[in-house]
Amino acid sequence: MAHAPTADAITRPREKSTEAVYQKIREMILSNALRPGTQMLEQELVQMFGVSRTPVREALIRLQSEHLVQIVPRHGVRVRNVSLADLEEVFQVQTSLEATAALVVAARKPGARELKPLERSCSDMERAFDKDDREAWAAACESFYLHLVTLSGNPRLVQVVSECVGQVRRVRELTLKLIAIPDSQAQTLRDIIDALRSGDGATAETLCRQHRAANLDSQIEALRRFRILDV
Repeated sequence: MAHAPTADAITRPREKSTEAVYQKIREMILSNALRPGTQMLEQELVQMFGVSRTPVREALIRLQSEHLVQIVPRHGVRVRNVSLADLEEVFQVQTSLEATAALVVAARKPGARELKPLERSCSDMERAFDKDDREAWAAACESFYLHLVTLSGNPRLVQVVSECVGQVRRVRELTLKLIAIPDSQAQTLRDIIDALRSGDGATAETLCRQHRAANLDSQIEALRRFRILDV
């Protein structure tokens, strides 16, 4: 005897479609394939992903709750500009956790082997700066901090910081070619390494905070100058 499909069996395909559409649109926004201010009709997204309207609408509602898009009745959806409040909140969390990691690592005075990845990131920053390869330069800088957080030995710290990096990704990519980079900044990071090596957690923490704050200020200035910042 045939059985009627369960509610779970009926909704699972739609849930899968919604998740797939959500992930694809979110990636397009974070990578700036869909830049701030871009407007699209719901029907365009339906055709783009080859799904019904329901998964698209549900995905857009999720993205609106994350402040990535604005649903405009009868006019589709608009990719939101960067929110200053959101940017500052994420950077505050990220910087605090990175500074905490610096304190933890410095407390045990790490040796040359542990610090080698950090040294390598500094060298990569210098080479990228000399070649004016801003993407490689930024990647090396982020690699430095992710290695630093990893050295803390706290997986949860690593997870949250990685999430923060993802959330500010589109800001970094938007501003990378707009901000002034007068030097490679590798020396500042080498100073952090020296503080870690000597067990000077206070100095390592302060340098981390100062470096991140300076980068945030330059990004906000660029976002304001090119009017892609919601205040």
